[in-house]
Amino acid sequence: MKFTLKNKLNRVYTMLNKQNKIVEDLRKAKDEAYAERNKLVCALSKLFPAWLGKHEETDMSWGKEWLNIVYIQLPTGQVSWHIHENLLPLFAHLELDTDKKWDGHTTDEKYTRLLNLSNK
Repeated sequence: MKFTLKNKLNRVYTMLNKQNKIVEDLRKAKDEAYAERNKLVCALSKLFPAWLGKHEETDMSWGKEWLNIVYIQLPTGQVSWHIHENLLPLFAHLELDTDKKWDGHTTDEKYTRLLNLSNK
């Protein structure tokens, strides 16, 4: 096979298509994981006091579509998750309450509070 410019471009195109497929598969897996997580968060928000909050728009570390937060007050402490705006219908049963704030918990503390639920 001659390595003409056309052949080289075809090989690059084929490799890029394979890489794009891998990226798309990873994106789908990530989206499925978020969908499962959000169903669990939705269930928890129906079992314990919960509300919607908004992340500060001035914080550029979050995309604008991720500024919605579900807060849940467990007997073990507050937990929260950022929710993508297209998943807000799962949380239509919650009211927006911008007066209640994040208690400063870390991700590790959040999951420790969840794990300690059975101890309360």
